[in-house]
Amino acid sequence: MAKKFQVVTRSAPFLAEPDPHAGLASEILYGEIVETISHSGEFIKARNLSDNYEGFIAKDSISDEIIEPTHKIIRLHSFVYPEPDYKAMSLTYLSFLSGLTLSGERENGFAEIEGGGWIWEDDLAPINHKAPNIAQTAEMFLGLPYLWGGKTSRGLDCSGLVQLCLQHNGISCPRDSGDQRKAAIGKKIDFNDPYTPDNLQSGDIVFLKGHVGIMKSETEIINATARTMDIRVERLSEMSENYEDGILTVRRI
Repeated sequence: MAKKFQVVTRSAPFLAEPDPHAGLASEILYGEIVETISHSGEFIKARNLSDNYEGFIAKDSISDEIIEPTHKIIRLHSFVYPEPDYKAMSLTYLSFLSGLTLSGERENGFAEIEGGGWIWEDDLAPINHKAPNIAQTAEMFLGLPYLWGGKTSRGLDCSGLVQLCLQHNGISCPRDSGDQRKAAIGKKIDFNDPYTPDNLQSGDIVFLKGHVGIMKSETEIINATARTMDIRVERLSEMSENYEDGILTVRRI
């Protein structure tokens, strides 16, 4: 029988195999809930309930005590303090969209986390808050490193960036770019190939072979790319030349 667990470390590697040296398939954020598929030594094979993605997660990263998150982190990351004092040594940090529960106590601009620790209240929003503009969300990550399988402020891959931006907008989204392209996200729009900026706009999601990004404007795209190992803005007309078959699909939220 499947059992649910909650991630209680600041994030947890979601691995391709039950081996600490296996490839990083994704990351599970603090507060996310997984469901067991099977056990394998110090790992469980699990399904992330936020996107149904499957992988292996270390047992010491999770707890069977589920605390339903009431708030989420809305900055790249936010420090957790032992007391409501910015001069105190931080205990850890939580990345963008990590879910947590507040005790209700507030002091000096900080909010207490259920179970201990204090976090700057302006870094939080209610768990159901929806950001209005996915392109503006994507801009927060500019300059961060590219990391295959990454989904935190430590580094992201192309589909991780798109997934986080859509989730912050209240839209469920698969983890991998191929699945994202197949999903009924927004509406499919026509585009010109070779590309001209006649009918694209900020916030459009552009899919290429094995790659995805978010339009910053009608001509520029924000993407996490292994070509330069970072998250950057590029001209879509130039970026698309690096991918076989060019632009495959464009979807509008």
